[in-house]
Amino acid sequence: MKKILIIFLSLTLLSCNSQKKSTDTSDYSQTIKDQAEKMGQLLLKKDYKSFIKFTYPKIVEMAGSEEKMIQTIDNGSKAMETEGASFLSFTFGDPSKIIEVGNELQGTLPQTIEMKVSNGRVVIKSTLIVVSTDHGKNWFFIDTSDKDIQTLKKALPNLSGDLKISAKQQPTLYKD
Repeated sequence: MKKILIIFLSLTLLSCNSQKKSTDTSDYSQTIKDQAEKMGQLLLKKDYKSFIKFTYPKIVEMAGSEEKMIQTIDNGSKAMETEGASFLSFTFGDPSKIIEVGNELQGTLPQTIEMKVSNGRVVIKSTLIVVSTDHGKNWFFIDTSDKDIQTLKKALPNLSGDLKISAKQQPTLYKD
């Protein structure tokens, strides 16, 4: 009887531990997509102060401060508008498998950006890296800017080398 009790307790503890360490993407997929959508809407509304709350903190730190990053984004937006360009929409695919790296959860998220340009519209497909430091409750996003994972790891060494970033794709121009 004692052996059966020990086996039962061991299986129960093992089950609890495996549930805690679950990195099944379905556990996080909707939260990641919802937060990505919110981030995209904030950028469209030019609410940069709220937008950068979704930016991985190390990137904000590398920019110098929240204020400096907001100013950089605002300046970039104004420069785009001067050229007749603006963001129209952001859409997101399904997240990759989530990887546990130290105290972070990491994965990737396909992103499609549609922009108005002076001679039509441009559609750009890229990859975002998603990171959670609170067990999947909140997610930060890193724009890969068409860089491979090895290049990104030079600036952010805690990123997993197992993250898969899609190869750079040429933007598609639609003349309206």
